[in-house]
Order: sequence, then structure tokens, then C-alpha cells
Amino acid sequence: MLDSTLLDLPWATLVTLASGYISYFIANVGLKEHHKPIDILFSTLIFSLLPTVIYHVTLWCGVNAYAAALPTVLLAFTLGALWRKRLCAFLRQHNISWSDSTHSAWQQMFGLTDYRATELLVVLKDGSGLLSRLPGRFEELPNGPFTLGNNGDVILYVTHRSPANSDEWVEYGDVIHQDYGALATYIPADQITRIGIRRREAKPSCSSTD
Repeated sequence: MLDSTLLDLPWATLVTLASGYISYFIANVGLKEHHKPIDILFSTLIFSLLPTVIYHVTLWCGVNAYAAALPTVLLAFTLGALWRKRLCAFLRQHNISWSDSTHSAWQQMFGLTDYRATELLVVLKDGSGLLSRLPGRFEELPNGPFTLGNNGDVILYVTHRSPANSDEWVEYGDVIHQDYGALATYIPADQITRIGIRRREAKPSCSSTD
């Protein structure tokens, strides 16, 4: 619950904290579950340094305090996105660090935005398999194209099924029913033994079915 005393802070302080947290959130979205409160606090303060400078420069130019918050917030978004997109690549390229701060290999799968999934395969404990082929065509549907939960559970639109101990795939014809709509399938983590994701590099001309 939001502490009401925060609202009593000076506007400049609120802008500093908000811009820092915006940058922190974007830079670490999906990766921050293992962060401690002290990590969040100091990361927020570090991310707020440059936006705060821009805020005060904008004030110095004669812009009022509320309008000056707009370029500050926009810069915070940009810094967070650049940090998330470019920092790890820069560190690897210069052999500074090969770590990307993910808490697990499963969590690392969520950050590869330069690739598009063409198949998602889920193998269940009974040996049967569920396959979503070209999940990009379900992107505009609820939970589409698929959802990989942080605890290992999955939501997908099943296009093919494979019986236990079989290599044959049977196409499921009613994924999107004309009258009843789209069928999403939820699979608890404790029912899954293996997950496979086939991906290819994204291209600007790729359609939504890629």
C-alpha cells in the first residue's frame, strides 16, 4: 500500500524518485524478483541522476516545475530501455562480464526480444505433448501468443497434440472456433517435464504469424 507520507515530499523529490524507478523498472522488468530492497533503492537513485540533471536544467530554462517533469520522465524511459537493450551486449563484447543478472536459465528466456517464436512444445509427465505452431497468429488474443509463468507454468494455444510415447502429431482443429472463440490451455508447472521453443531472428518485414 502506498505510504501517504510520500505525497507530502517536495515535487522535485517525487520527480527524482519516480524517474529513477521508471528507469529501474524498465531495465529490470521480469528480472527483479530476486532483488533486495536495498538493491532497488540504490538502483533507483543511480538511475535518477541524469533525469534529475535534465529536470533542473529545464527549470533553469524557465519551464514550470510540472512541465519540466515531462522530458525528465521521457529520458527515464529511454535510459531504462537502453540499459536493458544494450548494456549486457556491451559488457560481453568487451569481456567485462558474461552475466545478464537473470536469476535462472528459465528467466533468461524472457528477454530475447530480437527473436520470434515459431513453435512452443510442452511435454507432459505422462509422455504426451502439446504444440503451438506459429503462435504469433494468436498474439492479439488473451494471453497470446503464449505465457511463460515465473514458476514454470504455461498458457498456450494448442494447435497439435501428440499421444504418450508417440512421434505422431495430430492437428487440433478447433483452436479458434467460429462461434465459441479461441481456446487457451493452462498447464501447471508440476505437470510439465520439458519445454521446447523454436525461434528465428526477427525481421522488420515479418508478419504477425511469425
